[in-house]
Amino acid sequence: MHLHQLLAILITLAGLAYSCIHGPTELNNAIEEPATSQDQLQPEPVPMPGFDPVDVEDQSQRLHLQLRGITQQPNYQCGPKYGTCPSGTCCSSAGFCGTTTAHCRSPDCMLDYGLCDTHRSPKGPLTKDIPRPHIGRVPYGPQEIRSCTVPGTIALTFDDGPTRYTGDLLDLLDRYDAPATFFITGINNGKGPIDDPSLPWADLIERMTISGHQIASHTWSHEDLSKITAEQRQDQMLKNEVAIRNILGSFPTYMRPPYSSCVPGSGCREALGDLGYHIVLYDFDTDDYKNDSPNLIQLSKDIFDRFLNAGNSKTNSWLIIAHDAHEQTVHNLTEHMLKTSARLGYRPVTVGDCLRDPRDNWYRADSSWTGHQNKKKSPQKGPKKSNAPQQISVDGTCGANYTCLGSRFGICCSSKNLCGNTTSHCGHGCKKEAGYCAVHVPSNGDAWDPLSPGSKGAKSEADSNGRVVGTAAVTSLVLALIVAMWM
Repeated sequence: MHLHQLLAILITLAGLAYSCIHGPTELNNAIEEPATSQDQLQPEPVPMPGFDPVDVEDQSQRLHLQLRGITQQPNYQCGPKYGTCPSGTCCSSAGFCGTTTAHCRSPDCMLDYGLCDTHRSPKGPLTKDIPRPHIGRVPYGPQEIRSCTVPGTIALTFDDGPTRYTGDLLDLLDRYDAPATFFITGINNGKGPIDDPSLPWADLIERMTISGHQIASHTWSHEDLSKITAEQRQDQMLKNEVAIRNILGSFPTYMRPPYSSCVPGSGCREALGDLGYHIVLYDFDTDDYKNDSPNLIQLSKDIFDRFLNAGNSKTNSWLIIAHDAHEQTVHNLTEHMLKTSARLGYRPVTVGDCLRDPRDNWYRADSSWTGHQNKKKSPQKGPKKSNAPQQISVDGTCGANYTCLGSRFGICCSSKNLCGNTTSHCGHGCKKEAGYCAVHVPSNGDAWDPLSPGSKGAKSEADSNGRVVGTAAVTSLVLALIVAMWM
């Protein structure tokens, strides 16, 4: 390549970068739309058997993968308009191919146009052939359950966890001796699979059962069950069964559809009934996912108070939905709900108990799987303690002989030796020897954490932010030009 050709390429790239940063209009005009024939929409796949984007750690390997894909699809875009990504890459919610967490995390990742977290499978035997008889008096699908049947009870339910706030929530429920029901999601929002022993989720789920809470399913990756195929719907339920079975030795008979979406005519309710599930909805929604800030959470408290004050504990019962993915729900709203319900004469119970369903009916055992019998230990009630002799932090500092676990300042020890529950405490630099640490900072499937980069509540590829969208496009074009220079 001659020097003047290289200079021309560099000038072109500089102009593209400027247009991407200062406005998406120029970016869209700069990218030539691909032809619409079916052959061009779907590039020839690159054979990479057994590839898992989460396992790609080597940067050079990732770059090589992207280069191979770009040579077949220069614009590096995907979705209904552009077709599928190159083999081994994910299609993000904004329609760009890649292998980062932002590209591959479900439920936003476009599962029909590339790899996604949802395509990962938990290890261990499948549960598909386990018998699923309908036992007891509580109705199974296609019928939906929208309320409790035992007067004077209130069933608090929490969706989308476990997350970095779930440990604090369990501490709070322990203090009030209040059973609750957790609708568990297996791999949503880039948090990694719940049965991965290197992540904190399995211990939290075990702790839930030890503390008397009920575990229920909220699907594997929080896809809308009314909008996916019958095969994908079954995949969502069976994968979550395997993951929960890998932790507890059994899997739930109760579930809640993500977004509470299981519409008539989709086949969803009938399919869940065939799988032996009770479909649980709720009396009212606290809207906590809309109000996750100190200035807004009072709105959720008002919703809760308005409903409970309209009833009578002698005749009424309540089935409530909230989310343990939100800080204000865990650190503010839940204690208000517990105090208010007690003042009005309601007793906190699990969903199964509020329906008079014996606890033996809440789960299906897998007698062919013995992995849980080989575990050397089970977590104790309360946060996991370090083996080293440590004292609970009394002033918010941590490290050395002081742990954040059990302190009033938060359960994570930051790189600055301070306790807390924020991303800066629990994320990069977090000290595992002095508290909990989250490998990823998971956000909520129904309403994403506004502090999580790339979440629905933050700026993302889907937003009209020219800097974000433009950067992805320019990166793709730069790589494409590099390939051209090599050829």
